[in-house]
Parts: sequence; structure tokens; C-alpha cells
Amino acid sequence: MDALKSNAFVGLFILLSTIYGNAQHQTKRPFRDLSKDSIGVSTPFYSGLKAYHAFRIPTIIKSNTALIAFAEGRKNSTSDFGDIDLTYRRSLNNGATWEELKILYDLDTLAVQNPVPIYVASENKIVLLFNTTSLSEHDVLHTDYPKNRERKAYLTMSTDDGLTWRSPKEITQQVKRNHWRWHAIGPVHGIELKHESSRGRLVAPVAISIEKGNEAYCMALIYSDDQGENWNIGAVDTNLTDAVRSNETTIVELTDGRIYVNTRDHLGGSKLKNRGETYSVDGGLSFTKPIIESDNFPSPIVQSALLRWAEERKEGENSILFSTPSDREKRVDLMIMVSYDESESWTPFIKVHDGHSAYSDMVKLDKTTLGVIYETDDYQKIRFRSIKMD
Repeated sequence: MDALKSNAFVGLFILLSTIYGNAQHQTKRPFRDLSKDSIGVSTPFYSGLKAYHAFRIPTIIKSNTALIAFAEGRKNSTSDFGDIDLTYRRSLNNGATWEELKILYDLDTLAVQNPVPIYVASENKIVLLFNTTSLSEHDVLHTDYPKNRERKAYLTMSTDDGLTWRSPKEITQQVKRNHWRWHAIGPVHGIELKHESSRGRLVAPVAISIEKGNEAYCMALIYSDDQGENWNIGAVDTNLTDAVRSNETTIVELTDGRIYVNTRDHLGGSKLKNRGETYSVDGGLSFTKPIIESDNFPSPIVQSALLRWAEERKEGENSILFSTPSDREKRVDLMIMVSYDESESWTPFIKVHDGHSAYSDMVKLDKTTLGVIYETDDYQKIRFRSIKMD
């Protein structure tokens, strides 16, 4: 009887401790629904702006004095292929208003795609990677084509807060192996590593395919050790036997120097697992283990974004954000999730938008303000929301 009482007491203590701990956690960091609140919302890209049919694939970066939003300006349709320009708009008041739309690169009637900005703080420099193509995704995956028609990768930079840009330089041979067919950088911001072992290295994800067919999707990391001037291929996922067909990927550096990799599962490994996860411990040169399915995220098959919000290098004070639509089957209800334990677990944090919402990116505007850019209204608008963080 004494043993039973003792066990019962221990069980009750654990239960109450768990409830109390969870209550404290929820009280300190409550879920916020901002989807009905229009405060802090602007629309940098919308159908009809400068005669573009639609804008897609938004990314965003903050320099010393400007917030710069990039998007694919699609001339005639919302299609992923066709006459597509790389466009951008600057804001000097953290997204409240936007300067006139500018075209960064126009390749006549061909497609310019996948803007991936990286901010180098020491030089107030924005490094921008992107792709061009003369072939549709279907043709790249399923047909034979000459080398001069492969998807190409380019690099440009700005050191004056996005006012002017260096003439784009092709870097295809630096970041693409000959047998890779599909090659799509990002599309989301890349990162500059801060940890001592790889300090200053720039890293960006890239979606690739290594055989014919749409079941050969994989992903890789590319990196630069000279602040973006030259690039190399780092870690490569070549596993076609697992459940994850990794595609569009987002990354963040952890406090111990590892890179956390979170990727879209292009084919949807299972009903509850549309994303994959892995890590790199050597600054993006290799992966620690094969990509595994994850049920941590209520996401459909879609691009998502990671952002380091706080890094205090002590337990309970760190936070990483993850933006994603929050329905497992549809691109709707954009939500931000948060991890306080360096990607081990994730919690719903902020509902950003109610209804259709797809690709997104995030940026830290200042110590207390988050910026989120995202597709909405059936790809007719790209909205931006600034959020005051508690």
C-alpha cells in the first residue's frame, strides 16, 4: 500500500509539474492571431503593377538603410516558365511604403528566377544569386538538350543599399555539376555563418535533380569563403531511396555552429509529413545524416522559410522562426512557428494571414520588429507585414 501511495504521489507530481510548466510556457509566449489585423501590412507587388500579369517567389533582405524585396515579375501568366524578369522594390521605412518597381535583370523573353539574397553586414553588401532558363521544368527533367540550354546560375552584388547593382556574372560551373538537370537556387534568403569555425562563410541551398524524371529531386548547399565573389558546391543529398524528394530548402545556423536544414518534400512522403530535416556540422560541406521525414510542421507541399530571431547562447533565450502555410493539403493560413531549443521542437507562434498564402520569407527589421513577405490572393498579390515582437 505504501508503494502504491508513493507511486501515485509521484505520478500526480509529474502531471502537475507538466501542466504548470506548460501553462508558464504558454503564458510567457502566447499564440497570436494577426490575420484580421491590417496594421503594418503593405503590398509591394500586385497583379497589373507595371503591366506584369503576376509576381511570384518573394524574398527579402535588410541592409543598413533599406529593406529590399525581390520577386519574379511574370509578364503573361502565373506560370513558372515564360517571359519572367527579376524585379525588386526598396523601402526606407521598414516596409510601410515602397519605392518604384525596378527591373534587376531582363533576359528578353526567357525566364529569370529564384532570387536568393544574402546580407554581408561587415561591408553592408547584398549578394544576390539567381537562375535563368530557356527551358520549362518539364523539358529540363524529361528531355535531352544541349549544354548551352541548361539552367544557369548568376551572381550580382550591391554595396549601396540596393540603389545600384554590379553587372550579373555567370557562376554556373561553380555551383552546378554536369549531370545535374534541375538547378534552382533557394528560393529564400541565404545566410552568413557566425560561428568561429566557419565565420564569414556564405551558404545558400539549391534544389537539384540527378537523373531524368521528376522523382530524382534532391538538394545541395553551395558556399562562398570570399564574401560572395566565388562559389563552391558543398553538401549534396543524392539519396533516391528514401521517402523524401527534397526540393526547395531553407537553412539557419544554430548556436553550436551546426546548420539546420529544412526542405520541402516535393512528392509528399506521407500524408502527415511534407518536410524533411537534416544537419551539417562542418559549415555546409557535408550532411550528418540522410534527410528524414518530419511531422513537426503542418505544411502542404510548399516552400517555407527559416530565420534566426534571437541568439543568446543559453537555454531558453534562443529562438528560430519558421514561416509556412498551416494546412497539410492546401496553401492557406500562413503561420509562423517558433523553436526555443535550436530546432528540436516547434510550436505555433503567430498566424499571419487567413486564406490563400503560399511562398514566404522573413527578415529581422530591428531588435523588436519582424518582417514577413508572402504570396496571397491566388498569386495576385505579394504582401508584407511588420510584426512587433514581445
